[in-house]
Amino acid sequence: MFLRRTVVATAALTLAVGLAACSSSGGDENTLRISASSTPHVEILDHIVSTGALGDYQLDVLEITGEVDPNELLEAGDVDANFFQHEPYLIDWQKQNGVDDLVAVADVHLEPLSLYSNKIGSLDELKDGDTVAVPRDTTNYARALYLLESAGLIEMDVPFGQADLSVVTEANITANPKNLKFMAIERPQLARQLDDAQITAAVINSNYALEAGLTPAEDGIVTEQVEGNPFSNLLVVRAENENDPAVVALAEALESPETAAWIDETYSGSVVPVQPEN
Repeated sequence: MFLRRTVVATAALTLAVGLAACSSSGGDENTLRISASSTPHVEILDHIVSTGALGDYQLDVLEITGEVDPNELLEAGDVDANFFQHEPYLIDWQKQNGVDDLVAVADVHLEPLSLYSNKIGSLDELKDGDTVAVPRDTTNYARALYLLESAGLIEMDVPFGQADLSVVTEANITANPKNLKFMAIERPQLARQLDDAQITAAVINSNYALEAGLTPAEDGIVTEQVEGNPFSNLLVVRAENENDPAVVALAEALESPETAAWIDETYSGSVVPVQPEN
């Protein structure tokens, strides 16, 4: 279900410091156990560890694959933190699951959502009745519809900035001139659908696009605007641990100007830092 691997911040870990509240790291008070998506989240964590920014703390990273629910792992105490989601997703997940004890402690980067296709090269090539694949989860489904609205393909009954993304559905579409059809698919599977004969295009989150060798700047037919975008990715912990020294150290490293500059340089717009670089 997930790939377990340990990322060590320093070789010498002799002092029992911090993480008094965290219990999922097997008793090692210097170790923060965190689940994260492989691209770019694990890569960002690897970079932070390589710089020594965490001092005497370790990260035990569970790389998310398949259909693992990282928030379930966190809520159950199997990990101390996760790094994969944006705020609308977190809010909706807690609402759907009847919990309220997961909190964001760092606001790190944005992965712009884009429309991709192996069959067309521009919006003008979309034909009447074509099928567009979109993310299945509630908030990213809504996000995809608003991306298509920004491209002039559909019209929605509520402006993006005023919409409750947890309840937006296809029923909110008021105009669909090309009679586009929408197929909801799990996010990790979307890039694979580009070769499906039934699907003309797909709206894909940048982390999964990158894993498939796609980039918004080069391959995206239309891409989300960065300014004012509420979908930046967060470091999330249980509320009881938000002030833990190891959590604070990781949050500060993730929001540092150095990390922002590295993200900007490494991903060339496919992943955008939300913190200033200086």
